[in-house]
Amino acid sequence: MNMLKAAEEELIKKTKDTEDEREREELQALLARVRFTRLLLHSLVGMYPLKQTAVPLKTEMIDIVKSLNGALELAQAIEKTIELGTQPVEGSDAPNPMGFSMMVNQRLLPPTFPRSTKIKDRQLSIQYLTELIQRIKHACKIANCTSYHAALNFLMDFNKKFTPCLLSRSIPQTLYLPAGRLVFGVKPLIEVLKESVRAFIAPPALRPDNPLYNNPFAINCINSFFEYHEQTFYSLFAICGYNRARQRDHLGLLLLNFAHLQDGAERVDVYLHSLTPRSENSRHLACFGTWVFYHCLRAMSFYLLAGLELELYSVHEYLYIFWYLYQYLFSWIVSALTRAETFLAEQEYATDPKAAKANQKKPKSKKRKTKTDVKEILFNEAMEMLCGGYYKALVGFYKEDRIPEPLPLFDNEQVRFEHRFAPFANLSTPPPMPYSEFRQMKFIMIQSPATELYAAAAKHFHEARMLLETFPNPDEEWHDIVKVAKTNYVMMNLLASGHSRQSKQPPEFDFSCHRYFPIIKQRK
Repeated sequence: MNMLKAAEEELIKKTKDTEDEREREELQALLARVRFTRLLLHSLVGMYPLKQTAVPLKTEMIDIVKSLNGALELAQAIEKTIELGTQPVEGSDAPNPMGFSMMVNQRLLPPTFPRSTKIKDRQLSIQYLTELIQRIKHACKIANCTSYHAALNFLMDFNKKFTPCLLSRSIPQTLYLPAGRLVFGVKPLIEVLKESVRAFIAPPALRPDNPLYNNPFAINCINSFFEYHEQTFYSLFAICGYNRARQRDHLGLLLLNFAHLQDGAERVDVYLHSLTPRSENSRHLACFGTWVFYHCLRAMSFYLLAGLELELYSVHEYLYIFWYLYQYLFSWIVSALTRAETFLAEQEYATDPKAAKANQKKPKSKKRKTKTDVKEILFNEAMEMLCGGYYKALVGFYKEDRIPEPLPLFDNEQVRFEHRFAPFANLSTPPPMPYSEFRQMKFIMIQSPATELYAAAAKHFHEARMLLETFPNPDEEWHDIVKVAKTNYVMMNLLASGHSRQSKQPPEFDFSCHRYFPIIKQRK
């Protein structure tokens, strides 16, 4: 950094001394590149402190973002001066070989077949660096996430929106957990997890106004639970920073840990309930279990949806994927969120029934929190309806023999089904759904006429759209899903009215609008 600063000062001095206009222009272009490198490195060094127990404070984060904005402005100046200096060799895989070897990291790569390496041209390189800085700036916003739930959602949304590189994916991880189990290098992860449970469902044992809060046996039980299972939540956060393929692989393995986590949460709830005095109105039933259940369901749904994004499923497998999401996962998520919201309201009422009338400041914060919960419940209800639309549409296509299936000699549907849902087999809550239940449901559904199935699918798509449109200020993903629901609603209505009934062409599933939910199109 000091050498770059010295080089920068020397270039400034040379620029002032030179009289030749062309030379001055080249020196200014070189100065912009040196300054860009210094500002970018300064930002990265600030995010990765030498002391592992330290973390950038808000004032330091402002300085980091300021440096990134400066680098962003310099990138525009660099782009305007690309034509200066030596020009790249036409048609070469390494147009600017000076100072860089394409084989520099060859020894660090795993043994694979020989790969063709090509350096991007200058225009694309500057464009990539600009996008990288934008991603890094967005990644810095994790400093505003005070809760575990908010940080987890931020990291998942960050990966969805930007499909970031390894560098930008590692920045939120480093900022949030720079020193192992210390959030922002200050607060133990166990305390943050306790706050997450308290915000989600507020178990009586974590409420200061409850006798269990100061009970040494209850405190020891809760601390032991989090100390033993802290690694699972640490791993869940780390997995959200991987690329999409590795995320899915590691989630499948992490679900094995959730089986032990659920068992531990159930034991904690039973023990704390036994400590609750009989005179207390608030009973400690399934509080920790509901919180763990919610995170487990999110991991399960993400595991299945990631398979759609990565194109791991064949079209003839979509039926049981959307069936599982519709009939179980999203409905269970809604159930868990609704139960938590109801329990919170009951706790508040039991603590002080007149609080809502007597205190005008307290309800405002509750209103903001409830609004967030309502948004999440609404979104998952819409996802349930959307998956129901795909499920019934696919049954209609099966009814009309429009979904090509593998040859019976080389296919066994039960084996495929059990393979796709194998990571769920060890979970007790929710229990894994057997193939026999899917087969029975499919048999019942396929008895209905195809027109009725298409009409039912259209109704589901319409309900999903209505749910999403009722909430104000939707984000970009909501708009994309609404577009998918609208288009599929029109297509299902056309099929229900008899349009293209004679065609046996399989439908086309277009994932260009949304990574998980395709637009159903009619092949011509």
